[in-house]
Amino acid sequence: MARGGAWRRPGLPETSASGAADITLSVSAGTPSCNQDQTSSPTVPESRPPSPRCPLPASRRPRPQLVMLEQLSSLPTQMDYKGQKLAEQMFQGIILFSAIVGFIYGYVAEQFGWTVYIVMAGFAFSCLLTLPPWPIYRRHPLKWLPVQDSGTEEKKPGERKMKRHAKNN
Repeated sequence: MARGGAWRRPGLPETSASGAADITLSVSAGTPSCNQDQTSSPTVPESRPPSPRCPLPASRRPRPQLVMLEQLSSLPTQMDYKGQKLAEQMFQGIILFSAIVGFIYGYVAEQFGWTVYIVMAGFAFSCLLTLPPWPIYRRHPLKWLPVQDSGTEEKKPGERKMKRHAKNN
């Protein structure tokens, strides 16, 4: 039985409860020339590009999410401590400067809206300057200690020193 309780007759499009016809695309079903091209010669190496009528199979298509993730993972995301301090000082300075300029201009023009616009523009500018990890914020990288292979699992129970607690009298 088809949608809506009606029997589907061959050759007639199926309709939903709203009356919209069920449309099938010839691309998803595959045209006869695409199916013949893909199955006719499996021994011939695929040196020619696929025709525009026949899309690549899903297994051979490059996945756009993976390409985008690779590009995003190559971007630096760290900021050192001195860079964080510099970014915070710049952020506060730009906000303070835009607030003073906005207040003065709004007072002279007698329009509070201009004060708000100038402060918002200063906020947007300071976010653009301080939120991304620009190279200016990565000048002093941390020097990490090398990994040491001394774990307590390797020591034998006899080698460990027992802690003695003073008796409470």
